[in-house]
Amino acid sequence: MNLNDDPRGGTFCLSKAGLKIGNSDAKDVDIAAPNGAGVDFVINGVLYHKADAADIPVVVTNEDGTTVDTQAADTTCIYLVQLDSSGNLTTLKGEEVLTASADVVRFPTPSASKCAIGYIRIDTDGVTFLCGTDDFSKASVTDVYVDLFSVPVVPLSV
Repeated sequence: MNLNDDPRGGTFCLSKAGLKIGNSDAKDVDIAAPNGAGVDFVINGVLYHKADAADIPVVVTNEDGTTVDTQAADTTCIYLVQLDSSGNLTTLKGEEVLTASADVVRFPTPSASKCAIGYIRIDTDGVTFLCGTDDFSKASVTDVYVDLFSVPVVPLSV
């Protein structure tokens, strides 16, 4: 990323968010930065901070803002976690792909004026999953949390 080419100064996360499953509610996520001080991030060149927080409700939509459908059984999907300038957390559902396929999992495009701080990869095995309603610890669901600097340009292999 060359910020000289970005007239707005760039949008990216400056520190590990420490994303993980909710502390007391498995439908939620926690921000638990390794240094205990929360996450620093930049939106359009302006610095912001979100303090560590537990059990943040997951509000998830499709990239176009519509309500998400249930993730099908035997699929893999990325849910992009983002913060706005007020520290409100939102999540975008990517396109799900069959786990047994040779397809790649692509990242959804971050929303305007929001910073991607991480993603949750959900793999279903014989069950469906509805993000924000089902527990991330649901049986036959594998949940993986990854902190980001920015959204990778390369898709993930299934």
